[in-house]
Amino acid sequence: MSEHEPERRTIREAMTRLLDGQPVRSDGKLTIKSLAEEAGVKRWILTHRHQDLQAEFRDRIATHGTDPEPVRALKERVETLTEENGRLREQLRETRSTIAMLERHIAVEALESNRSPAAPTPARKLRPVPEPVQPAEEPPSDPKG
Repeated sequence: MSEHEPERRTIREAMTRLLDGQPVRSDGKLTIKSLAEEAGVKRWILTHRHQDLQAEFRDRIATHGTDPEPVRALKERVETLTEENGRLREQLRETRSTIAMLERHIAVEALESNRSPAAPTPARKLRPVPEPVQPAEEPPSDPKG
């Protein structure tokens, strides 16, 4: 038994945990950095001393084919939050546009109401403020297509 055998066994056990999606010490990503964290060794040990284990890990990742469940779930959550962020940013742009329009209407009304009393103005009706256009949830489907 070589002096590095316990270290190699620890690294292989860490590989199995990462590939099974059950990390204990790392973030669960399928990277050499995460493998080193999971095994409790410095990264240089994998990249210099146990290069064969590094290659074995890469081969097992290729065979395994997908991210572990925790990583996959986080990626889906990031995608969902990114879409929601885009929707909220668009809503914020529309709201700011509406506010700017209302500010202009208020300024015009204030200027018109402060006009010189020397020039009589005819009685005016108040104008309704236009309703902001609400974006459609989904674009209307083309009946032809």
